[in-house]
Amino acid sequence: MNDFSYMSVLLIALTSAVVTLITVLIYSRLKKSKYDVEKNQAVLESIRNSIEKQMYGLNDRLIQTEERWKDVNHLLLRKEYLENKSPIINSRKTYFSEFLKSNGIIENDLIIDERLIFILTPFNEIYYDDYKVIREACTNAGFKGFRGDENYFKGDIFPEMLKLIVKSNLIIANINGRNPNVLYELGIAQALDKPIILISREPEKLPIDIKSKRFLIYKNYKELQEMIRHELMKLITANE
Repeated sequence: MNDFSYMSVLLIALTSAVVTLITVLIYSRLKKSKYDVEKNQAVLESIRNSIEKQMYGLNDRLIQTEERWKDVNHLLLRKEYLENKSPIINSRKTYFSEFLKSNGIIENDLIIDERLIFILTPFNEIYYDDYKVIREACTNAGFKGFRGDENYFKGDIFPEMLKLIVKSNLIIANINGRNPNVLYELGIAQALDKPIILISREPEKLPIDIKSKRFLIYKNYKELQEMIRHELMKLITANE
């Protein structure tokens, strides 16, 4: 092998080594970058959950007395709730408004699923037991209790949540925690004239008769489950 051939082979080998080294460095950098992004996302999610827990804890302390509870929930304690003695009836077909169209709802989505109950609830783990009790009560009564985060959505979740509100026969809204997403979706459900049951924990000696009303105030999960079961049985009977 002459000197030129030797130098060529050496140059190719060195070039290959440099390219390999650069590739390894780039891969390591990208891998680290991805790890850092995931780590940062995990940290942010942990911080968000911590802040949410603190907010919910403070809110629970704020509504320990009857007076404070009424002040927090004054918009939901209006006559149309407290004096509503009519039975819950099946949803009627929703008007196909421009708002619905602009958010991806198609006319076929307006068909009501008579067994679907959409549960508006904070996604925070603090309220997961509330959700389980509501869902179990729905299942036992022959309905499908569903909340918005049970499916994975790649894009905007709002159109999917809106579709569930539109298609549902009944909305059950857990207003514990005053979660802004729950209250926003509750407002939409009200505007769409959907039948709604509101639930909240009962502060001590709250003087509200809830036997025939849509606002269910409960002391414990056993009581909540029985209340929802009773309401759903009335719904079934009223629409037979």
